[in-house]
Amino acid sequence: MKLTGSLNAEQVTQLWAERATLFRQNMVDLGTATKIDSAGVAFLVKWAQACQADNQRLSITGASPELVRLLALYGVSTLFDLVSPQ
Repeated sequence: MKLTGSLNAEQVTQLWAERATLFRQNMVDLGTATKIDSAGVAFLVKWAQACQADNQRLSITGASPELVRLLALYGVSTLFDLVSPQ
C-alpha cells in the first residue's frame, strides 16, 4: 500500500473507513508522504496493532527521518519494521 500526501487528521478520517481492507496488509510505502502528524502516527500504530493480532508486523518503507524520530519520541518504534527503499 502506498500512501501519498499528508497523513494527517483529515486523511486519517478518510482512511479509517477503509481500515478493514488496509489493516490486512502488512506493508506501507510512505516514500511520497509529505507530512505525517500525530493523527497519522496514531493511525500507523492502530495498523501495526492489527498486524500483531495476525502475528505479523507492519513494515514501513520510505519513512522520513522526521517520522522515525516521532515514532521513537512516542515510544512506538518497536511496533514497526522500518525498511530502506530499494
